[in-house]
Amino acid sequence: MNTATDQLDAARPTQGLQEPQEQSSIAGKIDPFLVRLLIVMSMTFSLLPPGFNWGNTDPQGSYAEGSLIFQMEFGSVFLIGAWLAWRNRGWSLRHVLHLNPLLIAIILYCLMTILWSPYPVVTLKRSVQLIGLTLVGIAISPPIGGKHQLIRTMLGTLMTLMACSFVVSLVLPRIGVDYELGGAWRGILTQKNTLGAISGLCVVLWIKESLGTTFPRSICYFGILFSLFMLVMAKSSTAILVATLGTGIYLLIRRRYLTGEFDGRRLTISLAVILLLGFHIFYVVNGRLPEWNELFAPFGALFNKSTDLTGRTDIWRLVLLEVQRHPVFGIGYGAFWLGEGSPSQMIINALHWIPLQAHNGYLDILNELGIVGLVIMAGVFVFHIRNLIKLTRIDREEAAIHWAMLILILISNLSESEVFRGVLFQNIFFIYSSTAISARLTLHRMEQTALVKQTEQNLQPDNLSRGVAP
Repeated sequence: MNTATDQLDAARPTQGLQEPQEQSSIAGKIDPFLVRLLIVMSMTFSLLPPGFNWGNTDPQGSYAEGSLIFQMEFGSVFLIGAWLAWRNRGWSLRHVLHLNPLLIAIILYCLMTILWSPYPVVTLKRSVQLIGLTLVGIAISPPIGGKHQLIRTMLGTLMTLMACSFVVSLVLPRIGVDYELGGAWRGILTQKNTLGAISGLCVVLWIKESLGTTFPRSICYFGILFSLFMLVMAKSSTAILVATLGTGIYLLIRRRYLTGEFDGRRLTISLAVILLLGFHIFYVVNGRLPEWNELFAPFGALFNKSTDLTGRTDIWRLVLLEVQRHPVFGIGYGAFWLGEGSPSQMIINALHWIPLQAHNGYLDILNELGIVGLVIMAGVFVFHIRNLIKLTRIDREEAAIHWAMLILILISNLSESEVFRGVLFQNIFFIYSSTAISARLTLHRMEQTALVKQTEQNLQPDNLSRGVAP
């Protein structure tokens, strides 16, 4: 779904910013096909059932060994990403030096937990996944990949998966429809919530494209309607809420409703003050802080859901008991939810089924990485927000979609564990978004430096005497 404009965008930032040899070196090694291939492969492999086994998506047995097919899938992604990054190693090295430092810190801490993890090999594999995704993110970021390449290639990939899911749900309902959940569609994906999540995301992305000039309006409107249809058929109330919220956030940030420059700090402080004021009023009236079911009750009533989040709070209470055993450093990255016989066995015994996550990403990080890991994770998000504020002042349109996706990820992570959970979809997008934003800011700094040097050169007495305009 890329256009020639994206390819020009990919090459344009390097012009005038580097020495001629370095500039021609990067421009000659840009391969839009490889960039798109990496995005398509990583997104597709993360959303389809492991090993493309649609007949067995229910958790069972031990997951300590992993899947050979799954390892081959993402192993190929990481190898291609490493090769592309090596081809452009000059830019890749410069990019690494300007990455979110807390992102590097949490990867290193995940590796460190090998020392006390009950499954050190699993912890090592999960840590390598984070390293691999970060490497791929560097390989596909500007100037190697155009600034629109990530979003538009992802949109094309998700729409293809939804189109296949539409056909499978109609032709092969045994695979595409989950009758145990009221006939909700899941298509070729692992579950209905996954189909709902990508449908809601496509609604936001098509609204973004409808406000631009790349695609005809008729195609954008069809994309919006088709995405809404799949969203409804997936019967995922969380996805509907997230799609609505994401659209509102995107439209709010991309427009200058107030005069002057965007001030992310003022917006963040204002939201924090409103939130704290609400908690303060509740405490004054009731003499205590609100419980989760009281906070969730309005949303539960809106979508006819119970306040225990479909049994999630039961898992949370059990996980919190486990956290008390290793509160500071955690049990080890990726070493808890490994099915039968793993440290999560006591939760399996209590629930009489096999969960593979706490359905709360922050609680999973606390359990696996402890307070130390949770603090580093918070720092990753804070630094990412700081970069987004900078990008908003440079390119509001591009920043708006990353703002919307970040807020959706932060909210979704309250009920589904995805961020910093290996090769899951939201984690992949977050890492790619983080590396892309870092690259854009690095290029902007290079442009500003080049402009200052050019101005100083033009103001030299010799140039002025020759009539060079400053």
